[in-house]
Amino acid sequence: MRPAAAACLAAVLGLAARADAAPPTVVVERGDTLAKIAERTLGDAALWPLLYRANRDRIKDPARVYPGQELTVPSPDVAAEAPRDDGPAAEAP
Repeated sequence: MRPAAAACLAAVLGLAARADAAPPTVVVERGDTLAKIAERTLGDAALWPLLYRANRDRIKDPARVYPGQELTVPSPDVAAEAPRDDGPAAEAP
């Protein structure tokens, strides 16, 4: 197999392996907010709406998360493509 073909095959297999992996999760700790979790996991507190959207089935009110809740963290690809809102709504809930 040529080196270029081998590299392409390795890349495809790597993508398939990542697609099968479960999305990362985080357990809410006392004092956490979606903004604090977004800062810790996504690198930007303003991305808290992504956490909320990814966990709507577990979060009734984005201003209230509870210790022990397990939340799915969206992939960095989703976070990188998300529009950022610098207005007042971007303030942490």
